[in-house]
Amino acid sequence: MKRFIPVLLAVTLSGHAFSQTCPANVKRTTPASRYELQNSGAEVWDKQTDLVWQRCSLGQSWDGSTCAGAPTRHTWQQALEAATAAGGGWMLPDKRELQSLVERGCFNPAINITVFPNTLSSWYWSSSSVASYSEFAWFVGFYNGIDNYHYELKSHEHYVRLVRTRQ
Repeated sequence: MKRFIPVLLAVTLSGHAFSQTCPANVKRTTPASRYELQNSGAEVWDKQTDLVWQRCSLGQSWDGSTCAGAPTRHTWQQALEAATAAGGGWMLPDKRELQSLVERGCFNPAINITVFPNTLSSWYWSSSSVASYSEFAWFVGFYNGIDNYHYELKSHEHYVRLVRTRQ
């Protein structure tokens, strides 16, 4: 009989504590070895997808050891504009790209928090509109890693992580 032994990592973000749960008997899908830190640790190259990610959510900044500050929420249009304003080829990831960050062996949040520290267990926008409902866009919920559009109007506010192709 296999026992469920959760691995809990306590993290504090803006005064709110949460604990990532990673069952010990579940294989990790996004091990740290898949990534290479770049730009003094502020960016992460995903060797599997050949994409470069901002290590911190929009609104946070890399302080040399973690993502400091509070992530900011944006409407879908604001997220697209923030990506353009960031320059350097940064983009709002499409649904498939954002889903590639999901760590299926953990939840709360469902991401490798060693590589992407202080990621909220919340919804993050993708650039993908819903084909049959143009007023909605897809998001990935990093509580459990599920993508959905759940009638999420583009006017609602969610978190953002930017991506670019490798240069």
